[in-house]
Amino acid sequence: MTNDVYEFRFVGGGYNSYFFVTNSKIVYQIKFRDTAYIFDGYLDFEVSAFEMIIQVEANPTGKNPPLDVKIPTTIASIFKDFFLRIPRQVVIYICDSSDTRQAARKRKFDQWIEAFKGEEFAKINSKIQDFDGVIYYNALIIKRNNPYYNEITEAFIRLAEEQDKQP
Repeated sequence: MTNDVYEFRFVGGGYNSYFFVTNSKIVYQIKFRDTAYIFDGYLDFEVSAFEMIIQVEANPTGKNPPLDVKIPTTIASIFKDFFLRIPRQVVIYICDSSDTRQAARKRKFDQWIEAFKGEEFAKINSKIQDFDGVIYYNALIIKRNNPYYNEITEAFIRLAEEQDKQP
């Protein structure tokens, strides 16, 4: 590992989990939860789709995690490691809206992805608004050389459009 990336460990399990610990002793868990079911009825083939979840597992400081330049590079390294394990998969990221800070999370995630996706990956954004006006930002990350790139991205966009119209 380089100095700008925390050492991380893949532990697998039902959530394909990775863990790393920051210099502040904050433990992060990055999970990749199987969500292939979301494409059911939208494609004629099975997709290896996973929702990426970034979670603070333990925070002994009791404070909001400080800005840490190693976190984005570590998450990018974990992301790339996960794609090596299942090359034709796609990853979906949904910005947590439980504290109404989803727009800030989207901006941060967009910055991270843009800095690290290079020419290898594409990111397709979408959003869904519920009856209360809450906007759920999400993104599909897919390798550009995925043989089903067009079909999967079109299905993701169609899925978001249909969900946005739900009564």
